[in-house]
Order: sequence, then C-alpha cells, then structure tokens
Amino acid sequence: MKKIVFLSLLLCAALFSKADQLQALTQKQAEAAVVYLKKEPVIILWCSCCDNQIPKKISVNEVFYKKYSDGKYYSVIVKGRDESGMEVEEYVDLAYVFVKKGKKAKSLGKVLKFECDPCTKPFEWSA
Repeated sequence: MKKIVFLSLLLCAALFSKADQLQALTQKQAEAAVVYLKKEPVIILWCSCCDNQIPKKISVNEVFYKKYSDGKYYSVIVKGRDESGMEVEEYVDLAYVFVKKGKKAKSLGKVLKFECDPCTKPFEWSA
C-alpha cells in the first residue's frame, strides 16, 4: 500500500512540475544567452511540454544571469513587459525561450546549439 501511495504522489508531482532542461546553466552558457537576448527586443516564453501553458510574448527591457547559491550553476533572468503591459521578471529555461529567426520562432537553446528538446518545432512568428 505504501508503494502505491508513494507512486501516486510521484506521478502527481511529475504532472504539475515544469520541465527543466536549460535552467541550471554553466557560466559560459549563461553568458552566451545573455549576450544573445540583449539584442532581442521581443521573445516568447512557452513550455509547450507543459499542460495548459499559453505562449507569452515579452518585450525585453533587461537580461542578466545570477549564480545559484551552490556556486556551481547559473540562471538567466529576463525583465520586461507582457502584451497587456504587466511587468514580468522570470527565471527562464532556454529550451522554452523562443526568439525570432526570419519568420519563425525558434528555441534559444537550439539556436545556441545547447542540447535540449523544446517539445515543438519552429513555428510562425506572428506580429
């Protein structure tokens, strides 16, 4: 019985957790992402693997990285405004940050050639 309860709790946690692929980064990865994102006026944040998540278009005002408390990994933080004008500050997973490449939105993780699965193919960038 204990095994069934434990397995049920584990499955529930898996259903409600967001996939982390490129959120804990090396300093070199974080620096590359920040350099790239500082040139992007607008990005889309979207975990297509996550149930019921809607793509969020963000006008980027500031991008920086922060060292984890363990001192080994780094996170990229994006500050800006969403389409409704609300201020946004998010620690981002580069697999789920989409940037405009031509007429398509492509995962920044893929653009930077980091190993990841954005769970979607490049899609049309709508104005």
